[in-house]
Amino acid sequence: MDFQNVGKQCKASLPVLTEALPLAIQRRRAVKQLALLAAGVCGLPSVVQAQVPTARPPLEVVVPMMKTLTAGAHVQESRVTLTIPLLAENGHLVPVSVSVDSPMTGSDYVKTLYLLSEKNPRPLIAKISFTPGCARASLTTRIRLAGAQYVVALAQMSDNSFWAASAEVVVTDTACLDAT
Repeated sequence: MDFQNVGKQCKASLPVLTEALPLAIQRRRAVKQLALLAAGVCGLPSVVQAQVPTARPPLEVVVPMMKTLTAGAHVQESRVTLTIPLLAENGHLVPVSVSVDSPMTGSDYVKTLYLLSEKNPRPLIAKISFTPGCARASLTTRIRLAGAQYVVALAQMSDNSFWAASAEVVVTDTACLDAT
């Protein structure tokens, strides 16, 4: 095969390249044109648009079990801090940390802290009881998650008010495929 003739044939098929340009610039133009041609052939849009995040539905819709836990009481979204990674590579060990802003006195303390999941076969991940003698209401652990979903931390206070926080988690390797 004559490699000199192949090179001349390639140059003839790319009319934008000229002999006056240095070889490096010709190569860059050829690669750029091939990339544009490949994008057009593959049907890629000329402008890539980011996905607009959608608003989270109400907590009672995300985790229906909340209605039974709260007995229909209003849930306010503050005082609870939920820290969980946005992207978890392994659904078997997702680190989570929850803290509740409470003085933990006899008249104002966290009675129960619930950790709930949207899509796990068993939505109640944890139920922790506190007393006024606890220095603070916080929890740090690792949980199992079945795919991308919302995780909700629900705190029941001593006056039977409910406070919550939620976070969305994307899990790449799913756990909890059954009810174990």
